[in-house]
Amino acid sequence: MKVLTGLMLVSVLASPLSAQDTTLLTTDSTDRPVTPLYRDPKRAVILGSVIPGAGHIYAGEYVKGFFIYEATVGGIGAGAMTLIWDRCVLSFLSTTPCKSGPQWPHRVLGVALVGAGIWEWISSARDAPHAAERANAKHRRKTPAPAPIIEPPVDSHSGWRVGAQIHL
Repeated sequence: MKVLTGLMLVSVLASPLSAQDTTLLTTDSTDRPVTPLYRDPKRAVILGSVIPGAGHIYAGEYVKGFFIYEATVGGIGAGAMTLIWDRCVLSFLSTTPCKSGPQWPHRVLGVALVGAGIWEWISSARDAPHAAERANAKHRRKTPAPAPIIEPPVDSHSGWRVGAQIHL
């Protein structure tokens, strides 16, 4: 037991604490340090393109993401069912002969519903990076920003004013 405890202690002490290392900042094209994003807009676009509404859920807009998913899947599913089904699909359950009538009304409705579902999916994928940017702005407003204070003496009897001010 002592060997296992010693081995665990050595492994913990030898492992780096890179999660707390604030010196590793990324830089942009002007070599200025860039603060890491709370929600990445590129990741939101990829998620929203693969699964409808996932980009909004990733950005924290859970209700909107859920309704986007339901509208997209419901539109595509209802449109596909409307394209396939007509009055005579369940005619084997009836004893009376079926007269199907014209095919174009439910086919047009089915194509329109599938198109609306696909359009909702594309629109939500296009709005997903904006949702991530809204989440980043909301996170920045909630995060306090410290600023250093270094002011020279006002008159000969006062000293330097040194400290930190936190902007909320």
